[in-house]
Amino acid sequence: MKRLAAPALLVVLIMTGGSVSARAETKEVQMTAKKYEFSPSSVEVPVGATVVFKITALDRDHGFEIEGVKDSCVELKKGEIATVEYKAEKAGTYSFKCCKRCGLHHGQMRGTIVVK
Repeated sequence: MKRLAAPALLVVLIMTGGSVSARAETKEVQMTAKKYEFSPSSVEVPVGATVVFKITALDRDHGFEIEGVKDSCVELKKGEIATVEYKAEKAGTYSFKCCKRCGLHHGQMRGTIVVK
């Protein structure tokens, strides 16, 4: 049985152009924004995944920004779905927040992306 394993692996390598790689995963997250919270407020994804946030502001205009990502503030218009893509390249915990002033407790409107 062990003798068949090596030729089978060789066939796989030839069919894939000589390398075997994992397919990049895409995770879609349906999210809502309302005074003063995102739901869900925490998202967990594997390293290498692309996260596609589909965010709807329920009560008024808000914003969505991933901290540390330059020029990432996206305006969320009330009742419309905004799409934001994020490539989770490195393990860690990353914060996101509302980046459009939405009221007194605007600074508490935050969440996390946990990349494992």
